[in-house]
Amino acid sequence: MNHRLLVCLSITLLILIDPSIKADDLFVINGLAETLSEVDLDEGTVQNNILTLGLYPNDIIIIRDSAYILNSGSDDLYVYDLIDQQLVNVHDIGSGRNPYRLIEVDTDTLLITNWYTSTLTKMTISGEIIGEYDASGDYPQGMLVMGDTTYFTTVAFVWQDTSYNEGAVMAWDNSGDSAVAVCPVGDNPNDLTLGPDGDLWVCCTGQYDGTGSVYIVDPLLMAVEDSILTGGDPTDIIITDNGVVFLAAGGGWWPSGSSGYLFTIDAVTRTLLHGSTDPILTDGGPMTVIAASDSTVFSFNFAANTVTEVDSGGVEIRSFDGGDGVQTGAIWFESQVVCEYARGDADGSGGIDIDDVVYLISYLFAGGPEPVQCKGVVVTDVNCSGVVDIDDIVYLIQWLYAGGPEPCEY
Repeated sequence: MNHRLLVCLSITLLILIDPSIKADDLFVINGLAETLSEVDLDEGTVQNNILTLGLYPNDIIIIRDSAYILNSGSDDLYVYDLIDQQLVNVHDIGSGRNPYRLIEVDTDTLLITNWYTSTLTKMTISGEIIGEYDASGDYPQGMLVMGDTTYFTTVAFVWQDTSYNEGAVMAWDNSGDSAVAVCPVGDNPNDLTLGPDGDLWVCCTGQYDGTGSVYIVDPLLMAVEDSILTGGDPTDIIITDNGVVFLAAGGGWWPSGSSGYLFTIDAVTRTLLHGSTDPILTDGGPMTVIAASDSTVFSFNFAANTVTEVDSGGVEIRSFDGGDGVQTGAIWFESQVVCEYARGDADGSGGIDIDDVVYLISYLFAGGPEPVQCKGVVVTDVNCSGVVDIDDIVYLIQWLYAGGPEPCEY
């Protein structure tokens, strides 16, 4: 059939196609159940125990369309395909390493802190171990990447009496694979995050005797600028975009149903808002916190098996029931979906030409085969209108033959 005739005939028709865009999801590690749960943040629905993990799962990050889950007991890294919803790889890190945290330090390159061996493992996301290096400090834990430098904490655990010596923040050169500076901080620095002024905020749990604190470190000088006594036993820290520091501080372990604690600090004035004497109350046993919005956090409540979203005033926005021992999690954003086909490549040939125009016309108006799907993203919505219709055909033709604008980006 004549191509021009097909276009003319199709102008009288309009067919809308459901774009099936993936909603934002929260993926939750259940530490006791050793499983993964999924929360649809748009619908508010929960699917518990969608995947059985390794021994003692301890950390999760999401890179594009995959979740990378670190198992401290089985010394391995699980790779879970978020699109196909299945486990696709298990990467061995090495027996006895006790991997604790992981982070992406460069495109497709991971850095892992090994707690028991006081080493760092550098690995590609495909599972190739690039190297294992001495951490230059005892028992590395939390990590933060800034450019070509990774900052991580060392907790200086003492096995003989299960206490902690003075901990430190290490500056690690990602290119040279070596420690380049050290800054002593308080006892047992579990985690760190980036402040609004570019400083490092370090959560020091102390000896689990109610002496928790936060240290503020200049990353260039690798020197302590300030410290804030919070009290309690904070174990995790995050700063929201509106400048509020949140700390997960446990509590609510016994009796069942008692409240857990979150602490907050004004990151600009460095003033304690809620500490051990007047904590924000949430469900029992908060172990970690991540940003939920520019002003709220998700608290992962181990004792209560829940995830709660809380604002800086202590108002609970919503709550989700997780699996046994809700421990930590990561959000998969719609924008993280990466497509292997360009906008307009209806037939998946790897290029865009008149064949794609004919393919789309045939699909819309002659019962032809569906255009290729790009991991839930509509390939043929070339003008990003949210629907696929005659306008996309005209848009493609104008771009190919009349100097019109290029197909929009994902």
